[in-house]
Amino acid sequence: MKKIIRIVLVLAVVLLAVKFCSDKFGSVISLPGSTGEETTDDSGGWFRQKEKTEEKTIRKPENETVSSDEIKELERELGIGTDKGQTTTPKIPSTTTTTTTTSAATPLSFKGIPMTGSLSSFSKELVKAGFRNAGDGTYIGTFAGYNGCTITPSGSNPVQEVRVDFPVISDWDALEKAYDSLQASLTQKYGVDPKTSSNSNLAVYELPNGSISLDADVNDRSSWHVILTYANAPSSTPAPSARNPFDDL
Repeated sequence: MKKIIRIVLVLAVVLLAVKFCSDKFGSVISLPGSTGEETTDDSGGWFRQKEKTEEKTIRKPENETVSSDEIKELERELGIGTDKGQTTTPKIPSTTTTTTTTSAATPLSFKGIPMTGSLSSFSKELVKAGFRNAGDGTYIGTFAGYNGCTITPSGSNPVQEVRVDFPVISDWDALEKAYDSLQASLTQKYGVDPKTSSNSNLAVYELPNGSISLDADVNDRSSWHVILTYANAPSSTPAPSARNPFDDL
């Protein structure tokens, strides 16, 4: 009986020693009857395993094939589709520049009179608008609030140019004021800034259907005056034109 008790105590001591070593050194000691396959975990514990798990989640192999679901998601964001049941046409921005039809097709007009047709027909319209035939192809009348303007149309089928010579102004300040006023009105009406030169008084308004030039004759004080010229573009197509709120300019 004493021998059995002694054996039990020895076994108990051995078991306690084994448990102490396992807790202390993190090792699993093979016991009699065990498979001996248990090994010490030197991976670094849970924290290290978490880092490895996150690294595997973030880093993908370079040769990984993109899944069909990812392709469909990309197609959906781009607005295109490959599904047979749903055909979507990609929206491509148009690069075609739209030009206003009326401005491109309609020729210039003078005092509401389209610069179309023959010189004879245009001249008749000038007379109807209140201008007096002064001979030599010129007409006298009021234009843009100035009395005594000389109008000279030229060209035919259609009329290519109409020149306006404003009355002579002998005062420089008054001449400059008239010039600036006409330029401001032209800029407001046509919505474009003129091309100017630093060494001349010429200001040119380039329009889709022609050009308008504003100039001033300042060579001789006895002939100081403002000059306005309307010139049709060579390719202008005759078409009816509605009267503009700015009747004269």
